[in-house]
Amino acid sequence: MKRLLLILALLPLAACGPQEYTWNQRMTVTVETPDGIVTGSSVIEVNATYCPGGCGLAGDIEVSYGHRGEVVAVEILPGQWLFTLFGREAERMYRASPAQFGGIPLHDRGAWLAATPRQAQTIELTGARLPRLVMFGDVNDPRSAVEVDPNDLAATFGEGVRLIEVTLEITQAPPAVGSIRSILPSLGEFPENRLVDQVDPFNPSFPQSLETGFFIRR
Repeated sequence: MKRLLLILALLPLAACGPQEYTWNQRMTVTVETPDGIVTGSSVIEVNATYCPGGCGLAGDIEVSYGHRGEVVAVEILPGQWLFTLFGREAERMYRASPAQFGGIPLHDRGAWLAATPRQAQTIELTGARLPRLVMFGDVNDPRSAVEVDPNDLAATFGEGVRLIEVTLEITQAPPAVGSIRSILPSLGEFPENRLVDQVDPFNPSFPQSLETGFFIRR
């Protein structure tokens, strides 16, 4: 009886403990150009620690995310690259296609995080679920960065360039490592390193707002 009471007493603690979920996901960007279709893809590792009510994490934080890998880079024209930026990658698949999660409601974060690694369908990202996009007029000059409208790539790259689709899928492939630095030499050693040294603290420009962690995570 004492043993049964001890087990029952420990059940709430076990339920409150952190739940760890890990998966790899591949994002693929496909673009039409005057010279034909070009694509780029990248795999990142996602780690999610979920704690109902914030147990095990600071304060009332319910979830903590970690990522390892690099963003997608697509060479649209010779020397002109389109990059995605890191965002809420751990939540992107569910928020883009909650129906394929069997009706799990948004507020049941623990359930849909647990279900994410089991997703077998490739989904298309549209509208607000698209990643932010950026290009550099000169990849060797971070001050030349401009944000790209996914609905109007032609405004940045010229006539005949348009975004066809961005897809996301769960994969067993390892995360991408090493290629993004060969394209963007201005990336720093740490995620918080800014690409532009001189920053206006009161009104930073778009290039001044970019950090290494927007492109690469370790």
